[in-house]
Amino acid sequence: MSFTSDLDLKNDRPFYDFDFLTNDGATLLKSKWAPKTTYDLVAEKMGDGHGKLDRWTINDLLAGVRGSEKGLCSYGEVLSTCMGLINQSATARPMIQEAMSQKWKIALFDLKGGDYWIDVEEKLVLLDSNTLTPSALDRSVYFKNMIIVTLIKALRDIWQEKRHGGFDENYKAEHVMTLERVRAADCDVLSLIVAWELRSGSYGDLWRHLIGSENGDMAMAFSSYLERNPAGQFNGQAAAAAFRQWFRCETRVNTCDHNTLEYLDDVMKETQDQNPFGMKKATPTGIEILSCLPDRTAYLQGQGSEILADPLYCGMEDPINQSHLFHILYDLEATIVENVPFRDARLARRIFPSLESSATARESSKAE
Repeated sequence: MSFTSDLDLKNDRPFYDFDFLTNDGATLLKSKWAPKTTYDLVAEKMGDGHGKLDRWTINDLLAGVRGSEKGLCSYGEVLSTCMGLINQSATARPMIQEAMSQKWKIALFDLKGGDYWIDVEEKLVLLDSNTLTPSALDRSVYFKNMIIVTLIKALRDIWQEKRHGGFDENYKAEHVMTLERVRAADCDVLSLIVAWELRSGSYGDLWRHLIGSENGDMAMAFSSYLERNPAGQFNGQAAAAAFRQWFRCETRVNTCDHNTLEYLDDVMKETQDQNPFGMKKATPTGIEILSCLPDRTAYLQGQGSEILADPLYCGMEDPINQSHLFHILYDLEATIVENVPFRDARLARRIFPSLESSATARESSKAE
């Protein structure tokens, strides 16, 4: 199944938005990607004094964060070490400076397996602590590298969010699927670029970590291209090779599609508009712009048309995601009154004349 012929896309990769609620003095975090999961940001007492969610500005992290008053390691200390390493990358440095100028804050929290969460309004990034204490994170090279990779992807997502926002506001629901895939793949590609730059510098552990991670195939595609053509690091061709490899893993693609479809469902539930999505279609130029690096190199330059036409990039093989997408498109085409779907809006008004202007009726832009 290919969905780009008539489709448009929405914003992440992975973009995550949050609603903050107050419950008996506790701050609750609710993700639009997983609306049934609510996180209590007042963490359980962990015995080392870190019972409250602490947030740090990027400026503070770069300046260096000390341990707690008891002399114990803090999450801020771990994040400060990670941010200092990332700041040594020429590609990551502009993204860090931009996030710092916008006063973004970063915190570690048990997301129960999630990579990271972004609240645009609060300018807050949550990274998964993997249920580890600060001292355990500081001692573990593996989990510290995991935080570094996740932080790089979050910084790239912030960079993209400022320039493109949510795709659902401008694009058709179908095209949001493609744009979200491109954005998610781009975040993973950026983590490879930064890790390679750090490998050439003073921190080679991060590249070895990526080779052994779930994105190891992308790392091998990146390095294999550079072995044949060293200039690929500077003209974007190595990044393009890693980008193509991202789409060759069904698990990555299906997970991204599932998250996007869940987001589209939430958008439809939270509005009474006939069609909450835009009317634009994804264009080759729009795809290529998403690959622009801070140095203005677009590693997908000239490949936008291929991405919109090649089933490798726009095909959907998972039957569950196919069914989910079809249901969304059906709901957009139908007029729903009292949970009864109608293909013909005039018929719905005849059967429910008293509810013609009711807010419970949602008509798509395709309905008459």
